[in-house]
Amino acid sequence: MNSYFAYIRVSTIKQGDQGSSLQEQRDAIVSFAARHGLSIIAWFEERETAAKVGRHEFSRMVLALKKNGASGVIFHKIDRSVRNLKDWSAIQDLADQGIDVRFTQESINLGSNEGKLTGDFLAVISSHYIRNLREEVRKGIRGRLKQGLYPLAAPIGYLDQGGGKAKIPDPERAPYVRDAFELYAENGFSLRGLADELYRRGLRSKNGKKVGVNRLAVVLRNPFYVGVMRIRRSGESFAGIHEPIVPKQLFNRVQNILDGKANAKILVHDFLFRRLITCSLCGYSLIGERQKGHVYYRCHTRGCSTRSMREEVVDAGVRESLAQINLLEDETAELCDMVLSYAKDWAKSREERIRATALQIAGLNSRLSRLTDAYLDDAVEKSLFNEKKLALLLERKALEARREQNALDEQAFMTDVSECLERVITLPLTYETGNTGEKRNILKTITSNLSVDRKNVAVALRSPFQDIAKACSVPTGALSRGRPRTRVKMIFAVLIKHFTTQVREQLVKENDLPIAA
Repeated sequence: MNSYFAYIRVSTIKQGDQGSSLQEQRDAIVSFAARHGLSIIAWFEERETAAKVGRHEFSRMVLALKKNGASGVIFHKIDRSVRNLKDWSAIQDLADQGIDVRFTQESINLGSNEGKLTGDFLAVISSHYIRNLREEVRKGIRGRLKQGLYPLAAPIGYLDQGGGKAKIPDPERAPYVRDAFELYAENGFSLRGLADELYRRGLRSKNGKKVGVNRLAVVLRNPFYVGVMRIRRSGESFAGIHEPIVPKQLFNRVQNILDGKANAKILVHDFLFRRLITCSLCGYSLIGERQKGHVYYRCHTRGCSTRSMREEVVDAGVRESLAQINLLEDETAELCDMVLSYAKDWAKSREERIRATALQIAGLNSRLSRLTDAYLDDAVEKSLFNEKKLALLLERKALEARREQNALDEQAFMTDVSECLERVITLPLTYETGNTGEKRNILKTITSNLSVDRKNVAVALRSPFQDIAKACSVPTGALSRGRPRTRVKMIFAVLIKHFTTQVREQLVKENDLPIAA
């Protein structure tokens, strides 16, 4: 009895795991071999599409046959053996070398010209089928992308909801993705250090292991987290309808660091005034160091008269400056009433701002349409088209974020202004009771310059805190004409000017928008 190899194949790993198709092929080959008196000495099982050249089991089988490992080979069908003409040519070469090639479902004799011709027809039809199927799948994927849906598996931090539905943030792992961007941008972590830190915080891969460095690099480069779907193979980008989990400003900061355009800062010593104090004589920063249980800030410029100052002395100077903001209880109540009244007036102009932003978005959509038309008319190269399209999509996302910000309801706006007022009112106490990190954040927010001249500390407050401190030092009573007549009104004017400017600048900063007039 002649010895034969048997080859069976399924297109996907999932089909192979389920085993139904493989078992059906196996049963058909066993029955065929029994009817024709053939002995099967080895099975080759493939879980991979036949459209790909270079399949492992197929190549291993061909090599074994060329080494006279068997008299022939049995396939279930031609389309189960090959769906590309190169592998079909390899099967014909085997037949030309005297190897008996058989198919359970097709009565083809590859030893004759008629059999080869019939086999060629069937192989061409099979190859055409897979090419057409691939094209239809690509059309379906592209259609989903144009709808804003991501047709592939959800990236880490998101969950799949089934076909035709947008990905949603994973409540368990989305916060870790946001942490990854923040830690990489602000704390100077390397990718390896970032992987260790995220694992320590609780981030795990689907198999419960640490998320690797290479995968983290892909995450940090993926604009999907800001709402844009980018297909790496083609370079095309599409606007997604899924919810972003990373602000665009933070994403851009990470890209600049990865591109070498910005350097993440590495924390060495956690001193309260680290790199915040400047020597007023030489202009260089004082360097903190710990000596005998105390922290000293020293000027290391040779010949400079400023030598060192203890941290407690600097801290006392800061507290003294903050103490200038001393609002009385009745002034606080009056300020709150004025803020509430202003918030109601602001709500009336909300719709106007929303309409203006909608017009800008419509203009961007028009530009996208013109860009697409230019590309279809071969007026723009594909690489330039993809680059410009990505920029326009990101700009549209930024405008949509502005629209959402402008669409805040009255209560939300009132809450924000009230919180701004509360920060000013409680500033001295907040600094007094805060830890080192909280105090540093306060100092970065409220001070524009913290300098030392020999043994003297000078604290320059930022706006509006400097203006509020000046207003608090003015006694109530008549002021110069054309200005508020009480210091409460003066403080209110400073607060509102600062708050409205801050909101506008924050929108510009987060979304890379031009400052509106």
